[in-house]
Amino acid sequence: MDEARTTRQLSLSRNLGLAMTFLALMGWGTAYFARASTAVQQQLRGEVAQLKVTQDQLLAERDQARAQLAAAQQEGMVLTKLLEESQDKASITGSVSPPIPASNPPRTPAQTKGKGR
Repeated sequence: MDEARTTRQLSLSRNLGLAMTFLALMGWGTAYFARASTAVQQQLRGEVAQLKVTQDQLLAERDQARAQLAAAQQEGMVLTKLLEESQDKASITGSVSPPIPASNPPRTPAQTKGKGR
């Protein structure tokens, strides 16, 4: 009976040792995973911060483009109004302003025939 008891205690000790070894390995694995996970989280936070900066820049550029578009539209409306006013004045007077004469009038074919090159 002593031999059965000793075998049982030895088996229990062995099983307990295996369980403790398994738990120790699990603890080390968990610690390693936690450290690796922290590094990944920090990297992702950095990328998110960089994306936020890029997003802010793009929003600022979009707002600037909208402001430029509004200014161009305003300028187009002013030019259209000026054109309409000038057309209205031309239709009221019934004439169009005469063309500006050139400083040298064009030569006629008769004037250019007699001259040599």
